[in-house]
Amino acid sequence: MAVLAGDARVLAGDIIGKTECGPDAFILELQLPAALEPVTAGRFAMLSPSHGGGPVIPRPFSIYEQPGSHTVSFLVQVLGPGTRALEDLEVGESVDCTLPLGQGFDPPPASRELVMVAGGVGSAPFLAYGRERVRQGAVANTTYLFGARTEDRLYDRARFEAEPFRTILATDDGSLGYSGSVLDSLADELEAGAVSKDALFCACGPEGLLHAFADFCAARGLEGQISLETYMGCGFGVCNACPVPTRPDGPLGNWPWAKSCLEGPVFSLEAVSF
Repeated sequence: MAVLAGDARVLAGDIIGKTECGPDAFILELQLPAALEPVTAGRFAMLSPSHGGGPVIPRPFSIYEQPGSHTVSFLVQVLGPGTRALEDLEVGESVDCTLPLGQGFDPPPASRELVMVAGGVGSAPFLAYGRERVRQGAVANTTYLFGARTEDRLYDRARFEAEPFRTILATDDGSLGYSGSVLDSLADELEAGAVSKDALFCACGPEGLLHAFADFCAARGLEGQISLETYMGCGFGVCNACPVPTRPDGPLGNWPWAKSCLEGPVFSLEAVSF
């Protein structure tokens, strides 16, 4: 076990579960050799096969669940050689994990309404976030909006639907739930008064959704946070591969760039020029 700055460590986790949850995604569950303290929703890990047969550069994944102090799971969408290398692993093989990394969501007090907006595998940080709200007793004022192109890409949706907070599903093709984009469904919720403009709005998903979400919040004067799905090389600030431009009048100060792996991946919309 190697120890990095802060609470991040490099561990070899044994695969104890792989569960398909869509046409191109699966849940990867790992048993860690050392206990992991509870992780704030939105933090992430860098993963690669321990046998060295995958790409040299590991891939970042939001921490999906922490079922126990020694177990952690990830929602993996198979997109390229890095994720295919993880998909090819079998139960019993091991994965090198650098975790926990980055800054997660800055949660509001339980008394304030929270609205979570996800697209596709952008759902990954919100299962833990929603469950934290449940533990706080903030069920009635927590809403989760989950959108995808088609029904089968609402990855692991049954897990969210089983939670006591309100879940709204949306599909672009109308195959399940609201017919239209997840932001269209959010606009309808706001217009109907089902969610308040005074809520904290958080989003994760593909870049197009995040840009649209940022514009959506700016046009309506909403306070928002976004979790960026940025390409990374190391995950802990060495390679400088994940810069995001900052706002000169924002909370990050005059430095024109922030590293997504250190100051993020979660940023307030006031902090970055997105």
